[in-house]
Amino acid sequence: VGIIALLYFFLRKDLSNHIVIPYISHQKPVIDPHLPHNVALSDKLDEVLFEGLFNISATPSGVVYEDGLGEFIDIVGNSTVIIRLNASKKWHSSYSVTADDDEVTVTESQPRTFSDQDLRFTLRRIQQLGSLSPDYILVSQALETWDFEGPDNNNEIKFRFKPDREWKVDEIKDVLSFKILPHDAELAAASYETGTGPYLTVPPASPPNDVPRFYHNPAEAAELKFVDLKPFVDNSTFTTELKNTNINVLLETPFGAVSPILGDAEDYFTKSNIATTFFAVLFNTQRLNREQRTELRKLLDNKVIMDRFYKAGTPQQRNIEDYKGNKNNYSDYLNYSVFPSSSYYVEEEIVLPMREKGTPDLSVLPDSIRIVATMNFQHREEYGEMLEILNDRSLFNGKVRAAAVSNDEIKRGNYDAILVAIDGYKSTFLFNLYDIFLREPDFETYKINLVTETNAKGERVAAPASFNGRNFCRIDASLVGDDRENFLKFLEHMHGFMYSNYIGDKQAYAGFLEETEQQLALGAYLFSLPSLAYFSTQFDAQSIQLYGVASQLSTIEKWRERRD
Repeated sequence: VGIIALLYFFLRKDLSNHIVIPYISHQKPVIDPHLPHNVALSDKLDEVLFEGLFNISATPSGVVYEDGLGEFIDIVGNSTVIIRLNASKKWHSSYSVTADDDEVTVTESQPRTFSDQDLRFTLRRIQQLGSLSPDYILVSQALETWDFEGPDNNNEIKFRFKPDREWKVDEIKDVLSFKILPHDAELAAASYETGTGPYLTVPPASPPNDVPRFYHNPAEAAELKFVDLKPFVDNSTFTTELKNTNINVLLETPFGAVSPILGDAEDYFTKSNIATTFFAVLFNTQRLNREQRTELRKLLDNKVIMDRFYKAGTPQQRNIEDYKGNKNNYSDYLNYSVFPSSSYYVEEEIVLPMREKGTPDLSVLPDSIRIVATMNFQHREEYGEMLEILNDRSLFNGKVRAAAVSNDEIKRGNYDAILVAIDGYKSTFLFNLYDIFLREPDFETYKINLVTETNAKGERVAAPASFNGRNFCRIDASLVGDDRENFLKFLEHMHGFMYSNYIGDKQAYAGFLEETEQQLALGAYLFSLPSLAYFSTQFDAQSIQLYGVASQLSTIEKWRERRD
């Protein structure tokens, strides 16, 4: 035993001063701060390289908006927002970075600092990306124009926010938290690596070795020097790699569950945050009529599915733990509405979902219901398990035929219903419904099909063309049918909900949406996925904060090692 202990001590890898995060080798992260990517780690790495005028950061009790490239000065009236630009911030291109294994040399070259030109370039890029970018959806609903006045002699600029809302400071900072690129960047580069954030990109020592690495920015106060990404064949080995000290951070576990091989509290600690992913089966409205959709919703019992998903009550049970310390509280993750149970609208009882759905009338359903999913992007293991459950003839009276299909098949709409994981939802009142009902059914490209027009009162409203058939539910407002009027009402309520910033209006629209969705039966909302991350006890647990809508890496520059 003594020899084994000595061997373990000498052979374990020294990861001191390194944050080492795994990724799947054939799914290398692509970093673009304005476009979502189908590799989840890509979007998380935005926090390593880039800053916004304000940065969303996690705390033990919520999120805060910290000054980044800007400082909030004042709001004049209800719409003129004054921001002071931080002209002392240096772009990463102010430094020359060379590397030889762990020897990284950073030398200062020609200083390049942040300016209004960079902000204008970034706004122009987001505007041109349009609904491909989530930032576009947020900014376009807030700003009068895609520009600002100034800067003046104090480096202060003025944004004109839309005056039909009562803007709070945190709401303004949220709108202005989009990441900023230098003005000489390409508008449509394959990826981006120059920012002002806490870490610099390290060039590969040799061209074939293009594994992403980052080194602390001399101008920032990052506690640890290195952020390294490490490739592996697939994610099934990630927990073993953590156990073998090849990595020291695991940002997500399969099924959001506790790992049975990482139970040693002396070697690992966990951090949970509020769920940001939920599973839903969305119905193809061009293949299933409203009566069939209503009965299919009853047939897909979310508790039965979740119990099987986590193997509850069996020796193979997948255990879970939430950020409050509750264990195996599976029922807390069940959803009964398009608004997840963890969302503000359900927790505050703005929306009261119907929990009892009744017994399905199988006679109105087709003999076979084709439910599809694609396993070529995120959540491969979870999708595989869900498809196996849906294919269990003993659970759904043999009505369901579930299959893994290509992304092209989904784009063509060749399904009765589609199983989707909705990622990145917020539990705050800013819940994003466009991701569910207006997203192009294409997992390779993120695009929201929102079209607006001006009505007779001069108000911007959602145009019927927003429902063009290119969405997961295949809703097409150009088709004549019994549901068309309710589809347009649902679209009106959805746009009102997304556009309004008055909390009372948002609450009212949430109620309208819930009522209309219950009538239309657009989907079965199953359950949210717990969020659990593992860390080596090399780190000081108190220095790592995770919370809800903030990125898991929002405080990465503050992570530090234990000093005992």
